[in-house]
Amino acid sequence: MKSTITFLSLFVATMVIAPRPSYGQYAWVPVYTDEAAAEAYNSAPGQTGYATYVDEDLEDFEGKGGDCDSAGKGGGKSDCNCLRCRNAGWMSRAFGGIEYLHWYQKGSRLPPLVTEGTAGAGFQNPGTRLLFGGNFVGDDLMVGLRVTAGLWLDECKTRAVVVRGFGSEGASTPFSINAPTAGFPFYGIPYYNTFPPASEDGFRVAQPGVGGTVTVQASTDVYGGDAMYKTLLDNGSDYRLDLLAGYQYSRIDDDLVVSTDSAFPFSTNDLFDVSNEFNAATLGLSGDFNQGPVTFQLMGKLGIGNMRQSVGIAGNHVTPGGVPGAGGFFAQPPNGGARFNIGEYERDIFTLSPEASAKMIWCVKDNFSISIGYTFLYWNHVAMAGDQIDRRTLDSTGSVNQSVVFGGPYAGGGANPAFVFRDTDFYVHTIDIGALFKY
Repeated sequence: MKSTITFLSLFVATMVIAPRPSYGQYAWVPVYTDEAAAEAYNSAPGQTGYATYVDEDLEDFEGKGGDCDSAGKGGGKSDCNCLRCRNAGWMSRAFGGIEYLHWYQKGSRLPPLVTEGTAGAGFQNPGTRLLFGGNFVGDDLMVGLRVTAGLWLDECKTRAVVVRGFGSEGASTPFSINAPTAGFPFYGIPYYNTFPPASEDGFRVAQPGVGGTVTVQASTDVYGGDAMYKTLLDNGSDYRLDLLAGYQYSRIDDDLVVSTDSAFPFSTNDLFDVSNEFNAATLGLSGDFNQGPVTFQLMGKLGIGNMRQSVGIAGNHVTPGGVPGAGGFFAQPPNGGARFNIGEYERDIFTLSPEASAKMIWCVKDNFSISIGYTFLYWNHVAMAGDQIDRRTLDSTGSVNQSVVFGGPYAGGGANPAFVFRDTDFYVHTIDIGALFKY
């Protein structure tokens, strides 16, 4: 799919920038209702353009509201039969488009999660190296889609309603390692043990002579849309400027699952399930600048509203005797009066979401165009799953009180892992190739 989108992008870019044999079809020519005047214009010496003769009574046309000042703004009569209004039903004012998106996003930051070593799992052991985590995931190229539908509310195209929806295929980053039953190395999960004496440590999942498995799954989904009212601010022969106002919705879901089948043999499962729902009012500007069959379109708008951040943390383990229990490794239930991090959490936070785009649109036919462009979309408050793992800094290992792991009694040393809302900024930027259809 990604190679197909790459090919289509190159094809559309080539078609847009390729020279055309003539732009004469877009040249200005006069329109006459007097046939003799039209013939005189066309027969003038050196004349290369051709006037158009229209068998239309201009006085009757103006009296019936055929011009933009009347018909386009609601002042005309319903029986107008001018060329502009002859086919001016709502279908003739509808438009729509579809765009394939080369989708890039910021990704999600993970703590160090899986290590390999010859002496143990923790970073304090010599020869230990990080296999997974400690970086951003989900920031590779993806495929996205944007769909647009709109309706001009008047024949002169001064006011319109536009609805858009977008989404990506979603980012998924799996990791799994199955240790051999004999030989080196050790595999494990590094963490900061808050039980005295506090220090870096590691949970051994596999050790020499005994197998074990560590599986991690990180995934991110982004989708949304908006509804806008578009009204003309200014226009000329080769440009128009519009004001945009409306509503924006977007959702960013981020999940992290860490599972182990330990050599002890404990098995654990940790789930961090995060969603961000953004509802906002939007205000912006768009401008179209025409050069023959090519239109350069710029758009900028700002969403101002509420981000509902929801975090669900769950965990469980299975003892060597096959008995299930609450709490995995980075997710622990209340224990001995101490409040650990398993649970459901929500908060609302004021958020800004600017969007900017630039497009080059090539008019292939009167009712069909193709485009290539770039879009940038940003949110300044987004909760991500990896950030909800308790840790001293964003670059450090997760904090765990070893005394409560696998159902052990709380014996002091801090209620870790604890939960504190942490968020960051998030952005999406896309290279867009599309097609626009008009009735």
